[in-house]
Amino acid sequence: MDTSYPPLIDTHFHLRSMERKGLDVAALLSEMERLGMQGIDVGIEGDDLGERIERFGRWANIRFAAGIGPWGVGDGQRPVAEQLEALMHQLDVGNAVAIGEIGLDNHWKYGTRERQEELLLLQMDAAEERGLPIIIHNREADEQFVRILSGRTLSRRGIFHSYQGGEALARLAIERGFFLSFAGPLTYKANRGMQELFSALPLSSILLETDSPYLSPVPLRGETNTPLSMIHIYRFAARLRGMEEGAFISAVAGNYQRFLKQG
Repeated sequence: MDTSYPPLIDTHFHLRSMERKGLDVAALLSEMERLGMQGIDVGIEGDDLGERIERFGRWANIRFAAGIGPWGVGDGQRPVAEQLEALMHQLDVGNAVAIGEIGLDNHWKYGTRERQEELLLLQMDAAEERGLPIIIHNREADEQFVRILSGRTLSRRGIFHSYQGGEALARLAIERGFFLSFAGPLTYKANRGMQELFSALPLSSILLETDSPYLSPVPLRGETNTPLSMIHIYRFAARLRGMEEGAFISAVAGNYQRFLKQG
C-alpha cells in the first residue's frame, strides 16, 4: 500500500469470519495498525460482542458493532426473544459504536419477510433507546426499506452497508441522514448501474468497505478478502468520482468521523 496517502477506512469487516477461513487475524490487525487503517468489526450474532472485544480490542484503531442479521430468524436459530436478550446484555457490557448488522434479505429467504422485519424493527427501536446508529443489511428488499424509512424517524441514523440497492432507496436513505457504503462489487465490470449511481451521489454521504472476508474487489476476485484490499476500492472509486485519490480518501475519512459522532 502507498503510505503517502491518508490512512484508509474500512467501515465493515468480520474478523471472526476471517479466522474461520484460516487467516492470521492478529497479524492482519497489526499490519492495519502499522498503516494507520481504521474500521469496524461488525457482528452477525447477538452474543459475540464481548468475546470480540476481548480478543481484538487491544487494537485501538478497531471499533465494534453488534447485531442480529435476518439470518436470526432462519431455521435452527434460537427464539428471537432469547437472541435479543443476549444482544442487549452484550451492549450493556461492551463498547459498540452501532447496532448491526441488521436488516432484510429476500435472496436467501431466512424465515419469512414478516419475521425478518419484526427482528429489524425491534433492533431499530433498541438503537433509538440506546442512542446508537444502525448498520443495515439490504438484499433485494428496497421496497420494504422505502416503506420503513418513510414511516419512521431515526435520530442516530446509520449506514446501508455494501450498497447494491436502487436509486429510489439511495436518495431516501440519504435524505434521512444515512451513509451509503460501497464494497468490492463497485469494481466489477458488470455493475455499471451501481457505478453510475455511486458517481452521482453526494460525496458527503459515501463510505467504503470490504465486507471481508467476502466480496473481494478487482483485481483480487476469487481470493479471501481482507481490509488490506481497501486500496483497490478507493482507487477505483476515486476514478469514478473524477477525484485525486488523496483528496477522495480524506473526504471519506471525514464522513467516517461524522458517522462515529452519531453514536
